[in-house]
Amino acid sequence: MRPPSGLRGLVPLVLLGAVAFVNALASVITFPLAPFLAEDLAIPAARAALASLVFALAAGLGGLLAALLLGGCERRRVAAWALAGLGLGSAAAALAPSFPALLVARLFSGLCAGPLLAAVLALIPEMVAPARRNQAVSLVVSAYGLALVLGLPMVLALVADGGWRPSFLALAALCLLSLAGMAALPGPKAGASAPRPSPGGMMALLRQPIGLTGLALIASASFGTLLISPHLGTYALRNLGVEETRLWLIYLLGGGLALGTTQATGWAMDRLGALPAALTVGGGLTLLLGWTFLLSPGAALAVPLLGLVLAGQLARSTVAQASAAQLSRPEDRLTYQCLAAAVTSLAQAAGAGVSALLLVEDAQGRLLGMGLLAGLSMLAAWAAPLLLLLLDRQRRAAAKKLAIS
Repeated sequence: MRPPSGLRGLVPLVLLGAVAFVNALASVITFPLAPFLAEDLAIPAARAALASLVFALAAGLGGLLAALLLGGCERRRVAAWALAGLGLGSAAAALAPSFPALLVARLFSGLCAGPLLAAVLALIPEMVAPARRNQAVSLVVSAYGLALVLGLPMVLALVADGGWRPSFLALAALCLLSLAGMAALPGPKAGASAPRPSPGGMMALLRQPIGLTGLALIASASFGTLLISPHLGTYALRNLGVEETRLWLIYLLGGGLALGTTQATGWAMDRLGALPAALTVGGGLTLLLGWTFLLSPGAALAVPLLGLVLAGQLARSTVAQASAAQLSRPEDRLTYQCLAAAVTSLAQAAGAGVSALLLVEDAQGRLLGMGLLAGLSMLAAWAAPLLLLLLDRQRRAAAKKLAIS
């Protein structure tokens, strides 16, 4: 049997997109909650980024291990168990009596989120008709931006009513709703299973210079983004004087702009090429990061500038992910996607970890060191054009070698 098409074919597409949205929201939920976590759990604000670090680290490791085991399990069952685990971890985070307990809950959540993403990617060729598979992959990738524009304003609305804990309870409820929706997904189709990634296949890809450069491109973008993003809420409140009631506007504006900038970046890559797009994004991010974190604008400009920083970060990720997505052969695509997802999470964990180590607080609770993190993030942005030049050189060398043979 073939995956359903027509209107029936939209059901798996919508459900997989909803699961990807929940997974993305679990990844970014602590970004705006950092100052509230620090205050309630009596920790330095800079350490709140550890909640993002442990989640990303666990998601990377869990996703990589699960990808290697997916061939022996039904993907829908893996996704269901991972969703249930993510919901349980989110509920545990809501009830955490201390910051170490919260970190344990986030670690468990990340271990479930990694397999969940791998299962969603593996379900696409089984559940979605061929004509809609690229659309399904795009929906999964864009879930991060939707989590910013839709999820985080809702998170901050819950904070205004009852603190940070109801946000995790709401995330757990979304996991349960998505779990119920999984029951509507059709069963596996005969002959539709995606090829199973294997350690040998992954090692073969890692020995290819082009594949390694693509993963380095993804890693630089993910690392540079998580240097900054976990601290935006704290920096807005404590350094720039933004009122708590306006904090949600940063994420609404940033996510809304990101839906446009990511599309514009993709358009520029299609028409002008990846290198001009990367140079434009690098220049824009340099201006935004420098203005926001080196010149310290006042509260009046803080909301639009921080929103633009969020949008610029996602445009940077678009250049990296779209460039790397074209590097693998069709038969290697799932394996490479699994590697790319793991590298994304691990590089995000590295960025969050470095930022937590470098940031300190002054007597007034303001973050010191954001200028240094902004400089590192700028360097990561300018690594993209250099890596794209290297990719182009490697492509030409591979084409020349193929022509000779």
